[in-house]
Amino acid sequence: MSARTFLPVLLCAFTVAACAGDDGFRPLFDGQSFSGWTGMRGRDLPTQSWTIESGMIRTLEDGSGGDLRTEEVFNDFELRFEWKIAEKGNSGVKYNVQEEWTNAGFRPDHSPRRRERAARSAVGFEYQLSDDARWDRSHDDWAKSATGSVYLIKWVEEKPLKPVGEWNTSRIVVRGNHAEHWLNGKMLFDYEMGSKDILERVVKTKFRQMPGYGVKGPGPIVLQHHGSPAWFRNIEIKTE
Repeated sequence: MSARTFLPVLLCAFTVAACAGDDGFRPLFDGQSFSGWTGMRGRDLPTQSWTIESGMIRTLEDGSGGDLRTEEVFNDFELRFEWKIAEKGNSGVKYNVQEEWTNAGFRPDHSPRRRERAARSAVGFEYQLSDDARWDRSHDDWAKSATGSVYLIKWVEEKPLKPVGEWNTSRIVVRGNHAEHWLNGKMLFDYEMGSKDILERVVKTKFRQMPGYGVKGPGPIVLQHHGSPAWFRNIEIKTE
């Protein structure tokens, strides 16, 4: 390798956000460090809740929780990532996250301690990750919290979900107000942010007390810590 070609390769190794592949995707996680990631609302990266092992980001069993967010903010993007969870696991990848939407905003009865814990968590649209076997199918709306859903807002029951412990590949596409959720190569559904349909669905959820919830806004990509084991790898984004 010549000196002329060696320098760009070296820069890519140390600057994850700067280097895109031939398909336009660039890594958000370099497989070795938390470079480009931090905690919510100006907090330090929650190392008590997250670690890196064998090229993966994974949750730790820490009661304090704390979501992990990108330092960078995104508007239009295509995100792809691989994930797996443990039996009865529950996690998510959040986008359209707005700083003013905090859990304490719709639970004023929370104690100061619970408010502080809530402030470590993101509020936005969540691509739900779940062991779907944990949900009671006797309830008609069980799938609203199942894998691939926009948590509580939009969902499907049938999907190509792999068994617990195996890797799944997911994709989130946001272009303008149009959004898509994909799982293992299949589009589960699409929807329009800020549409009458979405805003009517929001009114039926706990998010109804958050002004503007359901409308698009720029925000970070967030990995959710929900207290159960979850693993992430090959997290990549395309913004053009």
